[in-house]
Amino acid sequence: MGHKFDPKNVARLDDPARLDYQPVRDVLGLLELTGDETVVDYGAGVGYLTLPLAAALPRGRVVAVDMSAELLEELGERLHGQASRGATRASDGATAADERVELVHTVDNRVPLPDGSADAIVAVNLWHEIYDEPAALDELRRLLTPGGRLAIVDWATVERPIGPRAAHMLSLDQALAVTDGMGLVATAVHPAGSLFPYHYAIVARPRA
Repeated sequence: MGHKFDPKNVARLDDPARLDYQPVRDVLGLLELTGDETVVDYGAGVGYLTLPLAAALPRGRVVAVDMSAELLEELGERLHGQASRGATRASDGATAADERVELVHTVDNRVPLPDGSADAIVAVNLWHEIYDEPAALDELRRLLTPGGRLAIVDWATVERPIGPRAAHMLSLDQALAVTDGMGLVATAVHPAGSLFPYHYAIVARPRA
């Protein structure tokens, strides 16, 4: 069983230092968004990526998925707060960001979306938690469109001053073996120290 995040440590998700070692722009860059996609933020937590994703998808939508109802409740409050501060509608008819986000509390790793409905899925700091859960991996694969992409960013097994113990993490080769077993082909691989100092990143697509 993978090492699980404890919602009691929610303050770590908002650590300002995270913007330095895991910049949102670089995570979103892995997705190569055009603005009208449906993106699943799997393991959304309190919305570190959810809110920026919504801003990057003026004609699309974000499905924020998490197994913690507590974290999703906090994310909902943040979305409501953003709306109450006067988030505006784009001139091209795009809806306000909070209207483009759907919050989903996953139970038994099920996400209530049709097969092939996600143009992209992003899973950040999560792969070491679900790599040995076939139900979760099957669900991610089910959700992807034939040309969709799965972006994985997770803590690497390198010496670092922050993050979970390296012994709880997967090596890059182990992470790639998991995606291969899902029937995905890696189209971009970034070892720790390249794109992110403490994380590896993988972008994978369904095998033709």
